[in-house]
Amino acid sequence: MHEFSLRHFICLAKLIMKTSYLSSALILFVLYMFASCGLYRSNPATKESFDELENAILVQNPNPNFPMPKIPANITDEQGKAIYLSKYYWEEFPFEDTTLINQTDITEQGFVDYIHVLNYIPSKHARRSIKYLFVKAQTNPSMYTHIASLFEKYYYNADSPFRNEELYIPVLETILASDILPEKDYEKYDFQQEMIHKNRIGSKATDFVYTLQNKDRKKLHAIKSNYLILFFSTPECSKCVAVADEIHNSEVLAEVCSLNSFSRTMLCVLNIYPESNLSLWRQSLVAMPQKNWIHAYDNDMILTNKRVYDLKALPTIYLLDKNKRIILKDTSLEEIESFFLSKR
Repeated sequence: MHEFSLRHFICLAKLIMKTSYLSSALILFVLYMFASCGLYRSNPATKESFDELENAILVQNPNPNFPMPKIPANITDEQGKAIYLSKYYWEEFPFEDTTLINQTDITEQGFVDYIHVLNYIPSKHARRSIKYLFVKAQTNPSMYTHIASLFEKYYYNADSPFRNEELYIPVLETILASDILPEKDYEKYDFQQEMIHKNRIGSKATDFVYTLQNKDRKKLHAIKSNYLILFFSTPECSKCVAVADEIHNSEVLAEVCSLNSFSRTMLCVLNIYPESNLSLWRQSLVAMPQKNWIHAYDNDMILTNKRVYDLKALPTIYLLDKNKRIILKDTSLEEIESFFLSKR
């Protein structure tokens, strides 16, 4: 049995991000084959120990051209080692060497290993580490701009398997407070900061009016359900259709929905069409799941025109509780299933 290392998974993830023409089914099949064969893979969703991650980065597949700190032998607990590594990770990196910007096997690979480390430490330490990285990088405006773009690519882009909006917030706070970026970048990052603060995990989802096929108008907050999957999609989006089908066929979610009764709804799905081609939307409904689903559209185009929700890619999925507080944001079926499995 071969070992599928952290670095191999990262290369695969980069390939997926760059190869946008690959179908989602093919991508899922490739990842499934690696996982089902018992091959080692590491990503933000896995639960391997920090020792395994440390071994992958520093021992099995070290980046020979990236100057990594050595963790002192007297630091033995996993979190302590992760905090130390995050604190000194960039200490010896030559930020003044602009030739490293285009050497992805050094700088970008080292960056991806770094954001893996941040998954193992408390948020306050991760935020502190991120801000310190920019302090180190500010000696070279070109490298500073490149580091900012890497955070955007991996923490903000919708297709990134490492997306993490909560840790992207200190990135935006830091770079927007600086005067180092090119002038054109500030408007982009300012917009991202505005959008990323909308509908954060733990906050109450912004209410809006939706319209049913029979033209009845309802409000999100009026839905009585212990849990609600808020699903933004379009019929033109093949991935949206595929994910809707996966949600409908999920055994985990079917078990939760089996608790629905005349007097109580445990889980339902609100599928919102945020665009304007209503003829196409109506035609698509015959192929969509019906039981435990509410299909509706945004008649006034408020969601799009006022950017009430950050719909940078579809489908966009939220999991809400009975009070419409956000449990999961911009999430996936796998994360939703994990949430309900944890409640058993």
